[in-house]
Amino acid sequence: MDKEEIFKNIIEEMRTAINERDISTLTKYIDVQKFLVDGYEEVTDELAKNCDKFHKLYPHDLFFKFGPGVLRFYNSRFKSVHLGFIVRVMNSYFDKNLVPPKSFTAAPIDYCAVELSKMLKALTCNVKNISAEKSRAVAEVEIFGDNSYYGKIWGSLNFQFEFVKVNKKWQLKQILNVRELVAPVLDMAEKFWPKEWDLGIRF
Repeated sequence: MDKEEIFKNIIEEMRTAINERDISTLTKYIDVQKFLVDGYEEVTDELAKNCDKFHKLYPHDLFFKFGPGVLRFYNSRFKSVHLGFIVRVMNSYFDKNLVPPKSFTAAPIDYCAVELSKMLKALTCNVKNISAEKSRAVAEVEIFGDNSYYGKIWGSLNFQFEFVKVNKKWQLKQILNVRELVAPVLDMAEKFWPKEWDLGIRF
């Protein structure tokens, strides 16, 4: 099996693990905590660099109102809170016994996990290109939505996933093209996330 087939299989295994809520298989290919922490720092940097532009686009969002310095301070101060929220939603999503709550206010974390499941069901991935070296590989993957409400919100995004060899096993290290993904993902979140949810989540 050549390296292109190897990585296509790895990506398919990861996709299947996510869809089937199989966290043990997924963590074979990704150190989730490190991936989240590193990604958080990179996303914060991109948001701060483009703070003025995003404030003009989303004047109602107080996150961008006070400038890049305040944004960086805020994200640094509440880093553990933000990452904790993401981890809690992930844990809820991967809980195969998750019972969908009747409303957001009844169980905000579980409700967000259910929304995540709806989004994931609407997405398909297509491996467009793979470049592999001895201990590093980059997979260009298009992730696109179907014609459902959630699929249309997502649209189509191209990711560049970097894999590295760790103890003879390939692991997803990072997303290389975060800079070009921040704006469309932010726009998606601004359109999708209701304001009242901010007040309903208790960390």
